[in-house]
Formats: sequence, C-alpha cells, structure tokens
Amino acid sequence: GIEKKSINPETSLKVVQETPAMALLDANHSIGQIVAMKAMNMAVEKAHKVGIGIVSMRNASHIGFLGYYADQAAKQEMVGIVFTNTEPAMSATGGAEPVLGTNPICIGIPTKTEPMVIDMATSIVARGKVIEYERNGKPIPKGWAIDKEGLDTEDATAALAGSLLPIAGPKGYCLAFAFDILTGALAGAAVGTDVKGTVHPEEVCTKGDLFIAIAPEMFNGSPDFLDKVEHLGEQVKSSKKAPGVTRILLPGDPELMTREKRLQEGVPINEKLWQQR
Repeated sequence: GIEKKSINPETSLKVVQETPAMALLDANHSIGQIVAMKAMNMAVEKAHKVGIGIVSMRNASHIGFLGYYADQAAKQEMVGIVFTNTEPAMSATGGAEPVLGTNPICIGIPTKTEPMVIDMATSIVARGKVIEYERNGKPIPKGWAIDKEGLDTEDATAALAGSLLPIAGPKGYCLAFAFDILTGALAGAAVGTDVKGTVHPEEVCTKGDLFIAIAPEMFNGSPDFLDKVEHLGEQVKSSKKAPGVTRILLPGDPELMTREKRLQEGVPINEKLWQQR
C-alpha cells in the first residue's frame, strides 16, 4: 500500500466533528493500526468523562485485528466495541454475488483477570480462513460459500471467486447490512460494493471504522460489574455438558489458549505464504 501510494506513511488525523461524547475523524489514508489506536484512546478518554465515547473514522487503511483495540479499551476498565466494513465478499440472503463485506464486530469486556474479547465476522467464516484453505489445497467445509453461479461449493478458489455466506442465514445478512451503515454511512465513507482497499492494498481504502468505549464505573460501578461478569462466567462453565464434552469454554478462551501456545512454541507460517515475503 505504501509502495503503491495508496497508504500515507505520515500519520495524519483530523477531527472533523466533536462533542463530549463523540468524534468524527478523517485519517487522510494513514496507516490503519496507528490511527485506530488513537481513535480508541479518544473513545476511552470521552467515556471516562461522560460514560460513553463514540469515535467514527474514515480514510484509514486496513486496521487489522479488531481484537487489539477492544482489548486496549478493556485493559482500561472499559467495554470496548469495534466495527469495520470491508470489500464485498458476502452475498445477501437469496443472492448469488458478493454485495456486502464480512463486516466484523469485536467486543472487549473487562474481567478480574484477562479481558474477554469476542471478535467475529458476520459471514460464516472470515475470508482469510478460506484463503488459508486455498493455500493448503484443501476443500472448505460445506455451507461456507457459494460459487459464481450461486451454488454451494467446497472448492476454496471457487468460493473466493463467488461469495461467502452470512452467519445464521438472514440474521447475519441483516447484521452485516447494519454494520455497513454504522461504519461507512456514519463516517461519510463507502458502503457495500463501493468499499475498496481492504483486500487489494494497491487501492485507496474507502471503508469506515467505529470505536465505542463504555465506562461501567459510570453505570452500576466497576466492582459490581466485574462481579457480575465473573458470576455469569461461572454459571456458564458449570452448566451441564453435552455428551463427549469435557470443558465449556467462555467467549475468547480459544484465542487466549492459542496465544499462550504461540508464545511458547512460536507462530507457524504456511510455506506458500513465506515464499511471498
């Protein structure tokens, strides 16, 4: 992106609109990860003062892993919520071509230990997972995607040329539509098929991002909030297990387990991906 001049290496963040509880930022095509951290910090600062901070941002490049920013807020005793929209990769329910992005949402919840981070796309699977299957020459599970003709496919290449399917059918489709509005329309950025630059970095990124921080201390107080989070977690973990299940995981547990494993054993890199370096 920097080589193609679609990303501005000099961070520039302009405040377009601002009130005590909200701000609209223009990132001037800056590196997404840098301006996203600044945007979430702004949301957290506002939440400390008035209970909630909402920051909408346009003209930033791909901000990467949403969980980082939600975790950033949760570590400051905030509930952090992050949305973004992406280049079209998913069909509408009943459709046969990509018209919506995978438009993910991430929620970070402070706890008495590590933050609970829930990061998920509105498609059944993230596009990157299908790319991974294609690199490894493996078929994708049935029900993940359709080909260009609108037919179910287990071929990763055909899936990438076709459309991913929304999570939970029409429910995921409706969420993806709503998140496009909350990110793109709210920021004055692109929506739907007008979104560019999240998959193809040579193009200027036109999507929008939304960062929300909520201060539990301004509602029912942080101690009671953290007690309730812990109590709910214990209820879930101690609930009756299905046959063959030895442990019920909380949201975010698989990612925490993977992080610990990677810290101890290193990060595996696919050979084909390594050759692209």
